Amino acid sequence: FEQIEATATRTTLTDKFTRKQLESITDTGIQKILENHIKNYLDKDGEEQFDLAFGIDGLDDLNNNIVVLNNGKNHQPIYKVRIYEAGSKFPISENKESVKNKKYVEAAKGTNLFFAIYWNEEKQKREYETIPLNEIIEHQKQVALLPKNERTVIPIKRDKGRFLFSLSPNDLVYVPTIDELENPTTIDFTNFSKEQVNRVYKMVSTTQNKLQCIQNNIATSIKDKFEFSALNKMERDINGMMIKEVCLKLQVDRLGNVAKV
Repeated sequence: FEQIEATATRTTLTDKFTRKQLESITDTGIQKILENHIKNYLDKDGEEQFDLAFGIDGLDDLNNNIVVLNNGKNHQPIYKVRIYEAGSKFPISENKESVKNKKYVEAAKGTNLFFAIYWNEEKQKREYETIPLNEIIEHQKQVALLPKNERTVIPIKRDKGRFLFSLSPNDLVYVPTIDELENPTTIDFTNFSKEQVNRVYKMVSTTQNKLQCIQNNIATSIKDKFEFSALNKMERDINGMMIKEVCLKLQVDRLGNVAKV
């Protein structure tokens, strides 16, 4: 089993409704009704037509035939559904006497902006952490009054080991070869070869301690959800190496020169 934090929200059924949303409905009874409904909206190639199934006419069809779709049982008309999304809400204020304590905000999907990498000396391996937005906000409030050279962008958790570096979307990392891992001093960052450039990846997102990247020279997938993964992102490089386990963070100046590794 995998435990995740999630938030349920009510969503109106429209022609923009998707398969992913249908599979995220919290009420399994409603989910089965909509699954039966979408079976009536397949094109000649068997592809599901969500825009027709949940458009104005499709919703009329759904609710006029809801007893049949519910295996002969009565059911209230369905116009809105509750779906869950990974992520959590947190209060604006921690002051229990404040009105804002009862007001919550929720980070939009993909708002995990920091991925931290540590070295665990005892286990002799890297440890990872995806840091949620509310922890970043709280930490930066706490260090705001410290001298600039004492501030850290993220909260450093020493129990995870020696802090190596953190990554945010669009940061570049270099994936060394096995030979370069064994002899890191042989890596020449002053004069990148074409083969080395192909091993530079751009961070795209992070969730649940996973690091998702894409090769730096790729703008858009030619074949959507096919070339890399269903999310158009990669955890492993093109040679099968797990990126987060070996990557080196690159700091690049405006001219594209590697300023620091």
